[in-house]
Amino acid sequence: MLALLLLASLGTVQAYAAKKKITKGDAKIAKRSAHLYISQRLFDKALAQLLVVIEGDPEDVQAHFMLGEIYSEKNMQDEMRKEFEWVLATKKGKKKYAKKIQPYLDMWWSRNYNNAVRAIGAEDYGAAIESLQKAIALAPGKPMSYQALGVAYLNMGQAQAGIDAYEKAVELDSTEASSFVNLGRAYMNMKNYDEATQCFARAHRLAPDNAGFLNDLARAQQFTGDTAAALESAEKALAIEPDNLDVLMMAGQMQLLGGDYEQAAGLLERVAAQKPEDVDNLFNLAECYRNLGRVDEAVNLFLKSVQANPQDADAWFRLGRIYEKQGRLTESIEALKMVVSLRPTSVKGWQALSRSWALLSKEQSDAGMDDAASASAKSAEEAYNMSTSLQEQGGG
Repeated sequence: MLALLLLASLGTVQAYAAKKKITKGDAKIAKRSAHLYISQRLFDKALAQLLVVIEGDPEDVQAHFMLGEIYSEKNMQDEMRKEFEWVLATKKGKKKYAKKIQPYLDMWWSRNYNNAVRAIGAEDYGAAIESLQKAIALAPGKPMSYQALGVAYLNMGQAQAGIDAYEKAVELDSTEASSFVNLGRAYMNMKNYDEATQCFARAHRLAPDNAGFLNDLARAQQFTGDTAAALESAEKALAIEPDNLDVLMMAGQMQLLGGDYEQAAGLLERVAAQKPEDVDNLFNLAECYRNLGRVDEAVNLFLKSVQANPQDADAWFRLGRIYEKQGRLTESIEALKMVVSLRPTSVKGWQALSRSWALLSKEQSDAGMDDAASASAKSAEEAYNMSTSLQEQGGG
């Protein structure tokens, strides 16, 4: 019985000892042990001792700093950041440890940012966003992080999140032209052409000799309907980089819209000589030739355009209209059938098809081909009725 009582008493003493409050004296001893373990790179043991220090003396700035260092060694970034933030929030900590903490923050920001760049290169945008969010938590004042974040969000189809990231980059550094360009391109994706124009104009003011930024500005101005301003921007870009193919193409397109077909053709021909497979350039050059009356050359280019991209309804339409003017009505009808197949609600497509059928009917009637003429007339009427019905429905 006495033995049992002694055991019970011992258990009570042990429980009391376990609950004994850690004193500042205990904390000092634990800190000395932590220093020793750190020198031996025994970080788990050092961590355990430092937690004892914090429990005994929660305001020990050095202990919090040492904890941050250990968390860095253990790749525990969130815990490291919280400890360093605590240290920097104190007057003593900021004065004594700010310069020592900064290299840790810079190192981990760099690692996270570089991981994000690699992830973007591998098209793993989710991983990129995760790394960039860590980077931003460590160094919220670096615009590069937000620029990369904008890239990742846009590639994930999250346009508004991308815009928000680019706007933050601009807010942090309003002197970096590329930030405005990225923001402008994000607005272009959102079809907000007025905002895009303002961003590209700001980028141009910051970097007036950058032809690429002027090219972006010209494109945005074109979408706002300001053809004169777009032409002016394109000409400025051309003066800076007269051999840049993108600049040549944009300048040629603006000259085409401005009605200077000869000048436009000259520019676009230079592009075609080096990029003969560029469908958009072929189409624009064909338009120049059509307006200049160089019909055969236009037909050849429109044919190349639809061969490269059979879904190009605009090129099929141009072909159909040229064939009609040339009297090649069967070919015109086939081309226009492609238009209404690709764009069933195209009023102008059905109207043009009706006109070609009607002209073919007259030609067949004049040749005494009454049955064929009657069939063509019926097709013309059907196409006309379709265009009328679409107009009544508000079709395009």
